[in-house]
Amino acid sequence: MSPQQLQGMRRRRRDVRPLRVQVRDWVMEILVRGNYATGDRIPTEEELVDLLDVSRGTLREGLQLLEQEGVIRSRHGSGRYMVASPKAIALDITRLRSVHEFLREHSIAHRVVVLEACERGADEATARALELPVGGKVISVERVHRAEGVPIIYSIDVFPKSVATTKWQPADFEGSLLALLESRWGVAISHSSSTLRAVTLDRKLAARVGVKPSVPWILFDQVNFDAQGHPVVYSQDYHRGEHIGFQVMRFRR
Repeated sequence: MSPQQLQGMRRRRRDVRPLRVQVRDWVMEILVRGNYATGDRIPTEEELVDLLDVSRGTLREGLQLLEQEGVIRSRHGSGRYMVASPKAIALDITRLRSVHEFLREHSIAHRVVVLEACERGADEATARALELPVGGKVISVERVHRAEGVPIIYSIDVFPKSVATTKWQPADFEGSLLALLESRWGVAISHSSSTLRAVTLDRKLAARVGVKPSVPWILFDQVNFDAQGHPVVYSQDYHRGEHIGFQVMRFRR
């Protein structure tokens, strides 16, 4: 892993999660990028402290999370070892990033197919989510993410037309939408509010995506906000249940 990549991990923008959770993700990224497999010995505490520039105590808290999740195991006097391949681990939903970003971070090779990108009037649900009048101008982007030719994520992202202050074309949406919003139009997403539910697609939509209607999906119905709390993007991300699972840390209060 290059020094630039490590610096990127240490400088996660606007990440307000507890540091132990961030460290957990940084270590996971090292394991993924390093192609560690079940049974491999992971870097020592000394090496990880140096790489991540954190205290030993904070590092151990992050490593403890990975042990609790069954990713690594400590052997007395020997070190820590992989128990499960990090590429097979369910995805952490507590950290906000685009579909493109988390697939790339988990080394899942994929291709984005933009089915449609157009201007339209906001329907009632979109207007409510984005605090716009019904019929207000929005840009709607419909995409399918394919891994090895298989549709694994179907998404619809809608944002106010006023956000796009320069010209755009459908090919612009083949990468990370959040990165595009920030780099081109100066709109940074700070947090989101999401509802998750299990769904199937109706026959017409399933055919459009390229799957059978019986395929199960996990739908993220999500509103993304900027730092001032203004809704910026309304997203509906369908994650194929046969291929993608999610994990979340839960605490007894």
